[in-house]
Amino acid sequence: MAKSILDFLKGKPKGNFLELLKSRKSTYEFSDRDVSNDDLRTILEAARWSPSFRNLQPWEFVVVKNKGKITKFLQSAHYGFYDFGKHGSLPPVVIGLVLKKKYWSGEYGFPSTDKAGVFEAYMSLAMPAMNMMLSAQELGIASCMLNVRESLSYKFVHLEDGDCMPIMLCLGYEKPGAKERKRERKPIEQIVHTEFSAGVK
Repeated sequence: MAKSILDFLKGKPKGNFLELLKSRKSTYEFSDRDVSNDDLRTILEAARWSPSFRNLQPWEFVVVKNKGKITKFLQSAHYGFYDFGKHGSLPPVVIGLVLKKKYWSGEYGFPSTDKAGVFEAYMSLAMPAMNMMLSAQELGIASCMLNVRESLSYKFVHLEDGDCMPIMLCLGYEKPGAKERKRERKPIEQIVHTEFSAGVK
């Protein structure tokens, strides 16, 4: 019986959205070509319409285009800056995703009626990050997402008390001849289970 339930995995995936997902990749080598204001606005609109816990929208976005400031931003990342520095190809745009403290309580897994818990808050912030990367990909713009060392981010961004900037996105056009990283995913049969095979009670 369990085997027949998995028959849906034999179906053929459909839709252009899946192709968009498959085409997106993390890019760390950018050309000097700039991102237009129209495209940047489109990407930010995708962020603005992201879902969030109780529709709190606990975010603000900091757009950085100055190369000197971009370098400082990247220095606050846990990883990534060394790749950019090695290849001498800074992204033309970096967007910092700020998580506003007034929208979450910091209690683990216990949201209140008007505030998110820490899990819900960070989950909500991941939504505009993904939306922006997919919107950029649709426009032919490359991207990568970096996590930030908060102790350093405060040196580069004027954050209100309790706010943090745990994520930054790099946007631009991939440099010709950029190194191709291996991209693969686990087989769907390995990661999808039914209520029978997973022992759902």
